[in-house]
Amino acid sequence: MSRVELTVPVYGMADTESVVLRWLHQPGERVREGEPVVDIETAKAEVTLESPATGVLGPQLVEIDVEIPTGTVLTWIEVDGE
Repeated sequence: MSRVELTVPVYGMADTESVVLRWLHQPGERVREGEPVVDIETAKAEVTLESPATGVLGPQLVEIDVEIPTGTVLTWIEVDGE
């Protein structure tokens, strides 16, 4: 199995921090690539981050309402071997 990380993307020079608003899936649930996983808020907008791969969602590494820097790993997806 391999892991694909879901990180807070960089949207612009002014966006250096974000806040997790809500998790849409729980650890251990299967998710598909492109499926919404977590809502975050940046300085300019509320954004839904999608799963970068199909597999099993890992742990929630960031709590709701905690300010985090861009690039922070939020969770990972355990991808089944092919």
